[in-house]
Parts: sequence; structure tokens; C-alpha cells
Amino acid sequence: MKFNRFSKLLALIVISQLVHNKTFAQSNPISNFFPEINILTSNGPAEGYFFMGSKGTTGVGASQYISIIDNYGTPVFFRKTNSATASMRLLNDGRIAYMHGVPRKLIFLDSMLEISEMLSVQGYKINPHDWDVSTTGNVILMGQSSRVVDMTQFVENGNPEAEALDLIVQEFDNNSNLLFTWNSAEHFEITDANENSPYVDFAEKQLDYVHANGICYDSDSSFLVSCRHMDEITKVDRRTGDIIWRLGGKKNQFQFTNDDIGFSHQHSIRSLENGNILLFDNGNLHIPQLSSAIEYKIDEQNKTATLINRYYRNPAVYSNHQGTTQRVFNGNTIINWGPYWPSFTEFHPDGTIAAEWDYTEHSFTPRIEKYKWQAKVFETNLDSIDFGNWESDTLIQSVWLKNNTINNLDINKVETRTGYFNVHNELPIVILPNDSVELKIWFSPESSEIGYFNDVITISSDSETQRIARQIKVTGHKEENIAPSATILTESTDVILSSSIQIKFTEPVKSEDGYELDFSSVDPFVVFKKNNSDGEDVPFNASISSDKTVITIYPETNLEKSSIYYLTLNGGLSDYSGNQLIPFETVISTVVTGISESFKSKSKIRIFPNPASSKVIIQSRLNYYSLKLYNSVGTLLRYNEFREREHNEIDVSELRNGVYLFVIEWDGEKEIKKIVIR
Repeated sequence: MKFNRFSKLLALIVISQLVHNKTFAQSNPISNFFPEINILTSNGPAEGYFFMGSKGTTGVGASQYISIIDNYGTPVFFRKTNSATASMRLLNDGRIAYMHGVPRKLIFLDSMLEISEMLSVQGYKINPHDWDVSTTGNVILMGQSSRVVDMTQFVENGNPEAEALDLIVQEFDNNSNLLFTWNSAEHFEITDANENSPYVDFAEKQLDYVHANGICYDSDSSFLVSCRHMDEITKVDRRTGDIIWRLGGKKNQFQFTNDDIGFSHQHSIRSLENGNILLFDNGNLHIPQLSSAIEYKIDEQNKTATLINRYYRNPAVYSNHQGTTQRVFNGNTIINWGPYWPSFTEFHPDGTIAAEWDYTEHSFTPRIEKYKWQAKVFETNLDSIDFGNWESDTLIQSVWLKNNTINNLDINKVETRTGYFNVHNELPIVILPNDSVELKIWFSPESSEIGYFNDVITISSDSETQRIARQIKVTGHKEENIAPSATILTESTDVILSSSIQIKFTEPVKSEDGYELDFSSVDPFVVFKKNNSDGEDVPFNASISSDKTVITIYPETNLEKSSIYYLTLNGGLSDYSGNQLIPFETVISTVVTGISESFKSKSKIRIFPNPASSKVIIQSRLNYYSLKLYNSVGTLLRYNEFREREHNEIDVSELRNGVYLFVIEWDGEKEIKKIVIR
């Protein structure tokens, strides 16, 4: 359907009133309505911004919103809204689109973040779960129709006047002209739905047998649709409406390879650039019920679906409804867990976590996607500044801000993450229409003991209903000669069997060869072995935090119970001033739960004092046990066998100060106890 000029203008006025709520209290700053984001992990996520629109709020006083948020949780665009948003996305032409309003419509924002167009299905109720835009600007939407069906023809106890809910798919060109309509009633049977689903009962009055929740363009002539209640992904020819193939469900045409469980009640189908498909597997009918993102390579000729990767969180998350996934431009994969904790996880290609956020105490979003973006409402002549080497005086550089609107623009807030960069200008700064002003940015790291600094300056125009901001990356250096050091980032050297292990540095580190560390380059610097430095290699993946101060090690399988592991870093790491890392090595022991095995109420062994200086005393209720003493690098220093039940003394006066492990074994059992000698 194509709007004439009058009807389109009227529609824009209506939707503008819908989105720009004028009834909000006029005394609260917009920052009061931002989600309080808890960044659980930040290990070098993909560049860009998260596009998020709220479907529901959970916090007291929280507002519905659409937003664009950076990797540090800072909004660069935030707008309070009256109603829920089903999805939000950046289009190839720079526009932003999102499903919004009552009733839902697809809303388009232009480069000035103003509503330029809206679109809905023609003649049917819209299905707001998903939508897609082609490379040529065509739009594909989902809708819903209903019809009366005599279900006694198909099942016992069927309702003779059941209401079947059919999927409608409509495509529009870039002038909003309707190109075709596709109706599932012409291609699916109601009994294609999975009667084992808790959401399907063929005896009910209403039968939502498809429950489509994802759609995407697959090629110039086809689309993919996710049919949740059928456990099926369907490929449809847009030219004829014919089904090309069916993956999963009762009418599955494919042989699954490298995958024993398939997918269940899925969401969020997407076609990838490499020809594979990506979807969110809710896993409602899996045993156990676990959710994941899965990628399949589809061989249409031989009808095989080969599992390429399955991304689980550890510990796992189960989203019984909602949930989406996206493959980011750098190869990372984002999983939105719907209303569940955590809100979303971004994975590196090797399965390590790049970023993880939680804001479930404020709101939840039905879809999260990431794109590279900058606001055009006002612009800066520089996107980054390198201040170079600081010596003694504050360094200052100028940036020009240009207002691209026809109205005055107030710059009334500037935010940084550190105290080493800021602006000299007094706020607010008023920029006249199509005019520019100079912003002076300073750098002064005199109070810091490290030599490398990076930050992001967020320059905002805030009102009571929205924020529009630009960001400038800033870096700087100063001379320092303090070598960085590392420690294991746990309360003790005891870790649980399925634990990741973290190494913390006193300042950011890099390769001595000058390159930045990330998940793909940090693994060779880590040595992880069983028992000691000569032990068996432990397979792992590793990532490094965004600020380059923490390496996280993810063992590929659970560590063994009551065992010792050796951990060290190879040479070749330094700080950003070129000071080499102080050598680091340690041993860790594993426990079954989060409680150390070194002291249990039912323990048959007690070792004291701890810390010790000259001797330790061993008390036991055992007739026989053996004792092994290891140093911090896993070297066996002493082996003893004892047959006395009362107590035994061990001379430790010749040992150097440090951490040692006593391994006590008897009758096939083992206890590990950590002792500090000083």
C-alpha cells in the first residue's frame, strides 16, 4: 500500500504523538530513565553500539524507551516512549527502524532521528515479532489471519468450530507498495504443529499452530521464516509462494550432521553472509532444557544441515520464550536471553565471552543488535585524538562541533570514564542552526602511576525525553619505569571444577612486539598444565579484558576433582611504556563446589598453624595416610607416610616464604590443603 501525501503526513503526525510522549514529568533529567547496566564481562567486544528497545519494564519508575548504547553502557541515543518496542535495527541506508506503538507499526527514523515513515501489513493484524529489509530497500512483514476449522476431522475431541491462526507474510517495495501476500493456510497443515509442545493442544478453541517469530530475506528470490510451534525453519520462494524446503519439525527434509538434538521452539532466524543460517534455540523440549545460538551449514542439494557451532553460556541459561541472536560484522555472536538473567551475552568466535550485561532489574528487550553508528544531528570534526606523550603541563586540543539542524542545539553534558581527560568549556554550550563551536579538550595524567591512558568523551544534548550524543576516543602517554606484575584473581588458589580462571595485571599489558592483545592472540602467552611445569597440557581458550588488565582462561572441559594445575605466563608481555612483565607462575587446586576442600567439618585431617614459620602440626583420625608437599610451581618437595592417629610434626623452617600445598591421600580419598609459610 502506498500512502498519498496527505495520508502520509497525517500518519506521521499520529505516530509522532505516539512516540514523543509529552506527558512525562518535566523535572527529571533523562539520565534518571537509563537502565542501570551491570557489565558482568568486557573482554574486547566488537566495536559499535547496541541497539535496544524495551518491551517491558521491571523497575519502579522505569520508562519504555528506544536506545543506542556503547560498550561501556553509556547511551548515545535514548528516547522515552509510551509503549513497547519489538525490535530496533540500523538499515543499510543509515535509517533506523523499529516495531512500535499500539497497534504496532514499523517506524523509520531519518538521519536527524525524526520519524520519516511508518509501515504496517495491509488487511491483517500485524505480527510484531520480526521484520526484515532487503539490500534494495524492500520490507518484509508478518501478519496474522484467522479462520474457523472443524478439528474433529483431524483429532479426537477436536473443536468443530476451532479458530486457526494463520501466518501472513507481506512484502513492500521502497515506496510502500504491496508486492505479494503469502498465507500459511495454503501451505501448512494445522497438525504440522508439535502436540508435545506445552503451547499446542489440538482440542483447544484457538490454535496458534505456526506462531511465527522470525523472518529474514535469504536471497533475491526467497525468505526464511521461523515457525516456533512447528519446531521448523521454512524457506519460501517469493516469486511463486512455493515452499523450497523445511528444516526441523514433523515435515523435516534434512539429515542433521554433527548435531544430536536439533532445535526446539526456536526464535530469530537469520541468513549469514557465508550462506549459513543462525537461529536462537530456546530448547523447550530438550532434556535438559537449555538455550543456545546455533549455526548450520545448509546443503540444499543433498539436504544436510551441518552444525557449525552452538553457543551455550556457562552456567547455562534457559529462555522458555523470547530470545534472539545476531552475527556481528567482526564474527562475534550476540545472544539476547529475553527477560532472563543475564540480559545478553556477546561471544567471540572461539566461544569465549566478549561482553555480558544485565539490566533485568530495570527492563528487558526482545532483540539486541550491534552496529557501527554515529549521530548526524550534530557532528565533530574528529572522532579520535592522540595527545601523545605528556611531560608536565596540561595538554589541550580543539574539536569543532557542528549543529546540522534548523534549531538551536544545547550541549549540556560531557562524560568521561577516567579523570585524566575532560573539557575546558563551561556548559551548556548553545550552537546556532548550521553553526559550529570550538570545544577544548584537555589531558593531564600527573596523578597516575601508569603510563598509558585511553578514554571516551561523550558529548551530549540532553532533554527531559531524549539524549543525542557523539563520542570521541582519546589516548595519551607518559614516561614511567615501573614493571607490571600479575596475580591470580581469586580469593585463594582453590577453583571450582567448571570455573574460568583470571589473571590480573597491575596495569594494561600488550605484546612486546607492539600489537594489541585480544581473544585471538592472547592464548600463546598462557601456559596451563596438569600438576606442574612438565605436566600434560590443559586445553583452553583465553580472552583479555577491554582495558587489557585481566586475562580470563576458559578450560575446554571441567577440571578434574581434587587435582593440582600449573599456570604461568610466557615472556613477551610488557606495559605500554615498554616495561617487561615480572615473571608470574602459580599452582591452583580444584574443589567440587565453591567451598575449599582445605577445611570441611567432616575432614579427617587438620593442619595448623596457618600461616606457619617453623613447623606445622598434622592431626588426623586415620590409621594410615601419605603426604606430599608441593611448592607454588608444582614441584614435589617432600613425600611422607604416617601411621599415627594423633598428630605428626613437619619441619618447614628451611622453606622459603610463599604458598605451599599439602596433598593427603588415604584409602582412595584425597584432601588438598594450602599452607602459607612466612
